[in-house]
Amino acid sequence: MWWNIGSKVKGVSRLALVIVLVIILIGAGLAAYSFMSLPAQTPTTSKVTTLGKLTAFVWEDFTVPEVFNPLTEKYPTLTIENSIFTSQPEMLAKLMGGFKADVVSPCIDFLPRLIEQDMLQPIDPSRLSNWNKLFKSLRDYPEIWRDGKLYMVPTAFGLQAGVTYRKDKIPLIDKWIDIFNPAYKNRVLILNDARIGIVIAAWALNYEDPWNLGSQDLQRIKEFYKEHRDVILKFYESDIEARELLASGDAWIIAGSGPAHSYWLKSEGIEAEFTLPEGKGIGWLCGLSILKTSQNFDGAYLYIDYFISEEPQYYYAYEWLYGPTNEQAFKKLPPEKIAESGIVGPEKLSEVLPLIDPPNLDEWLQVWEEIIAG
Repeated sequence: MWWNIGSKVKGVSRLALVIVLVIILIGAGLAAYSFMSLPAQTPTTSKVTTLGKLTAFVWEDFTVPEVFNPLTEKYPTLTIENSIFTSQPEMLAKLMGGFKADVVSPCIDFLPRLIEQDMLQPIDPSRLSNWNKLFKSLRDYPEIWRDGKLYMVPTAFGLQAGVTYRKDKIPLIDKWIDIFNPAYKNRVLILNDARIGIVIAAWALNYEDPWNLGSQDLQRIKEFYKEHRDVILKFYESDIEARELLASGDAWIIAGSGPAHSYWLKSEGIEAEFTLPEGKGIGWLCGLSILKTSQNFDGAYLYIDYFISEEPQYYYAYEWLYGPTNEQAFKKLPPEKIAESGIVGPEKLSEVLPLIDPPNLDEWLQVWEEIIAG
């Protein structure tokens, strides 16, 4: 009996072994088939990278749907919260009051204040894929650098402190003193900005270095405005209001303007001209900076890189008449658009004064308040 039991046990063991081997082979075959049939997935490709939240403290320009929507489509996991300011003094006051953001959009006149307040993080241009597509003269523009470190990436530039005038009312404005002609009583608009308003009068008085004016010079300019107050209709603040006053014929001259005024007026059928009397004007350059309070440096670099890319740069140039900092965007502009609109290349910035703060700015502001008060 024992041998019969032994033979049966051996038979069962061999059968079980065969079954196990078959199961193993079938399982291996199914695993191999599954491996070949299913899409290859790895932890890095199956996981969506979230770029997080980015707070942009910027001019309204950066939030228009034509440029902002493509940005959100390009980076769907980057949540952008826009906080808009309407003037640089407002921007600076809010930041000094403790407002925290990732990026900010200053211009070169306020950039030094942000640097001196230790609010900005130096920018590594090698992290921007579009950096080398900017005009070299703008990449090298001295005011955006400090001690070999980059603090602002240029996004737009243009001319300011020129003159727009109605050609059907005025034959020619050739010199800055021309806008103060008594024949233009109550027809002149002057931008309500202490720096630009005082520089305009300094040019009319033939000062060669208007950013360096002492107390006596400022008093002379104050008296000059007092003597010529009759020609001034208004110290304007709104570009739209200034254009409407010129369009209605109430005003004939806008002093402190850029070329966009004449372009818009001509599009309304009004014969207007933009000029830099005696070749003198002021250039502006604005851009994007990274704040030290940023909690999302990766998102900040992507944001800046997008706004210096060709598509948004072309939009701002064609629709808003800003000088594009991206060289390819500038080259794409139709020649007739450049001719009609007065859009200039960056080389023009080297021919005019940069908009900066004079060393005795507080005194300028005080004198200007006295000038506009009459």
